[in-house]
Amino acid sequence: MSENTSLLNSAILQKLSGPIRYRITNSYMFVAVLQKNRETLCHLLAALLHIPREEITSVEILNPIILGEAVDEKDCVLDLLVLLNNNAKINLELQVDNEKNWDNRSVYYLARKLCDPAPGEDYNSLKPMIHIGILDFNYPKGNEEFYQQNMLMNLKTHRVYSDKMQLNVLCLTQIENATQKDRDSGLYSWAKVFRATAWEELKALADHNKVIQDTIVTIAQLSEDEKIRQQCERREKYERDRISAINFGKQQICSLIQLLSDAGRQDDIVRIAADENYRDQLLQEFGL
Repeated sequence: MSENTSLLNSAILQKLSGPIRYRITNSYMFVAVLQKNRETLCHLLAALLHIPREEITSVEILNPIILGEAVDEKDCVLDLLVLLNNNAKINLELQVDNEKNWDNRSVYYLARKLCDPAPGEDYNSLKPMIHIGILDFNYPKGNEEFYQQNMLMNLKTHRVYSDKMQLNVLCLTQIENATQKDRDSGLYSWAKVFRATAWEELKALADHNKVIQDTIVTIAQLSEDEKIRQQCERREKYERDRISAINFGKQQICSLIQLLSDAGRQDDIVRIAADENYRDQLLQEFGL
């Protein structure tokens, strides 16, 4: 880093105070920061994989966005798919709201992104795929682990069936249960970055960590970009509206079940659990 850049960063940090308007837990800011600052991406990946930063020789973002432009919201997931060292695919997904479907959701996205070998490619050349969820809620219910790493395994012998698929989960709410390994890898510090709500918290983390210091500067610079701010706000509104729609849908179904129960239509209650089209038909029938 040049002396001028160092002085500029110091000046930016000095001005930062109070609540962070667009935290890195905003899914648009999350992708924007990791896409703009490759060292942040590399160090976060190293921490999540529990490997030295020096082992990361290349990172290629396979699904980049044009910073400042809107993303297609037909797909609610705003994730980051990375080709690491031209060998492994790492999919990073941030999730703030617990929609009670993380198990199936993560398996689906892992399978969808893994099963895309090039035409004629041998099965043995299939790249390892790791889906990493960074969750701002506890998973599963009653969990006390900070960082979970899951693989396919023989239940009887505990032999790993394949190392090609991994499902890892970082529970930010369990940060106090971080192991010494998590702390040594830097994962604990990165979780603190995600959990921070004020600039003072971030600056305290940056005192002896140049990469986190640069990350804070990146967040601050992106937050000053009007187009980035608009997309962060748009993403917040989209997430709020989506959760409201989900909750409204649940209320409709609860009302439908109550009406069917009052009418003695127990068979229909069982049927709507498996038949979405029939459920929609009954919702219309009862004016819901």
